[in-house]
Amino acid sequence: MKQLLIVSSILFSLFAGCSVLTLQPANFSWPLESVLPVDENGTISDDRYSLEVNTVGMFFEEFQDSLSYKGKDIRLIRDNQGFYYMTSSNFKNVYVFNTDEGKLVLENKIFISEFGLQTPAFNQRDPYIELADGTNKMNLTYKGVEGGSK
Repeated sequence: MKQLLIVSSILFSLFAGCSVLTLQPANFSWPLESVLPVDENGTISDDRYSLEVNTVGMFFEEFQDSLSYKGKDIRLIRDNQGFYYMTSSNFKNVYVFNTDEGKLVLENKIFISEFGLQTPAFNQRDPYIELADGTNKMNLTYKGVEGGSK
């Protein structure tokens, strides 16, 4: 009887340890974009969403200049799947990031305009992120442009 109890306990522990608790559905979207100034070290931080990240690599990717972040603001929003969308004035692209153990990893670089964005703004338009630049608007997902006018 004692052996049966031990074997049962071991089997229960093994099967209980293999199951993964999943809470769904989950919506990670932010209702509003954040407009964040880039500090002297290339970092942005948002107290509202407890976020801090260094953007120097993204500015270098965009302009091939590691100091191009000085005096800039980043436009940032998060979609319902948890992807972060970032851009700034004069950017030709929107950068889409996913999280991975204390870092943001580039998921997609979405080309928007060869002339660069003038006054970009993000809006939550579930299931899309709307990118507005003046009168031009387009719907984005982490995969790319889903429609709208350029």
